[in-house]
Amino acid sequence: MSISLDLLGRTFAFYCPTRIVFGIDSLSRLPDELKKFNFKRALLVSGPRVSKTKAYANVKECFSCAGADLSEFTMVEAEPDMAILNSLAGFVRKSQPEIVIGIGGGSALDLSKLASALSVNEKDPASYFRGEKISKKGPPIITIPTLAGTGSEVTPISVVVDSGVKRALFNSALSPALALVDPRLSCSATPDVTASAGIDALCHALESIMSVDSNPISDSLSSTALGLACAYLERAYCNSGDLEARAGLSAASLLAGMAFQATGLCLPHGIAYTYATKCSLPHGSSVSLAAPYVAIFNAPAIPAKTRIIASAMGIDASGASPTEAGFEVASRIFDIMDTLDLPQTLDELGINESELESMVDDLMTNHYRFVEKNPRKPSRDELLDLYMDIHEGL
Repeated sequence: MSISLDLLGRTFAFYCPTRIVFGIDSLSRLPDELKKFNFKRALLVSGPRVSKTKAYANVKECFSCAGADLSEFTMVEAEPDMAILNSLAGFVRKSQPEIVIGIGGGSALDLSKLASALSVNEKDPASYFRGEKISKKGPPIITIPTLAGTGSEVTPISVVVDSGVKRALFNSALSPALALVDPRLSCSATPDVTASAGIDALCHALESIMSVDSNPISDSLSSTALGLACAYLERAYCNSGDLEARAGLSAASLLAGMAFQATGLCLPHGIAYTYATKCSLPHGSSVSLAAPYVAIFNAPAIPAKTRIIASAMGIDASGASPTEAGFEVASRIFDIMDTLDLPQTLDELGINESELESMVDDLMTNHYRFVEKNPRKPSRDELLDLYMDIHEGL
């Protein structure tokens, strides 16, 4: 496999401290894993739907058998806002857990990481998303994903919505100690949830390769994740009980999460942040809407990486120009989106052309970190043209 960046004169770092236990029915390993930690008080973080599942009951039973005093916070919603974060902060500062377990989708895992940090850091929760430093590391975090897509089980990142703006906190104190990934847990996800979560994993892998901070380690993880997502996402969507597909998609999510926690994400995520909350669009669906257009936009700036992306997706781009290869990558993403019944233009979301300029301003003002990671630095006029393409479609 070709390496996508020149190793001469380039130094990079890669750090992923999370211990990973992966496999079908690996949830049964939890009792043994808990013996590696010393605790008397535990906190379980989840959402109302997941808290009624058999998997959640099994996790609770593990702590009962361990003789732990267990507290439960089950108010997590998709795209959690500051009100939920404040409730969580008050809860953990009273209960003072010695271990935190998140079970659910990305939002539940994100809040479990924040629960750990907020239990020992006492300032306004919102302040940590606005530059306040986390001075103390909280109790160990165990993440148990019930969806395959976000990669939150291995990232030191949490995202919340603050007055309509999505804000991310990146801090080593949020790194889970253990990620227990049992693909069987994702079998209960509905097709629409499987689609939005799974396409997020694909976009994470794609953006990690495109990122200016990609490196040979992250590229290896991302390329494998991208191939797995392309091979198994549509199968998991069409047949919820396909365990091979669920395992493949769970692995894609995990590997992509390991990659992008080191490289960051680029333009598709930044663009998505400018309309996702406004349109109440699931996170993965909002990112995938932008991804194929950005793949075409970036291709001339990253010809070698575009060929690697195409190869990982099963596309023969030999002899193609960078732009042609970019169109081939975009076409494959559109094909997957067709199968998953995901929107492909901003017009489909009911966004008017007159709103595009303000969305570009939002990107440049609130989400510029994603532009900084993008390999092709767009001018404001180029961004407006890109938004026009996303609005009208190819």
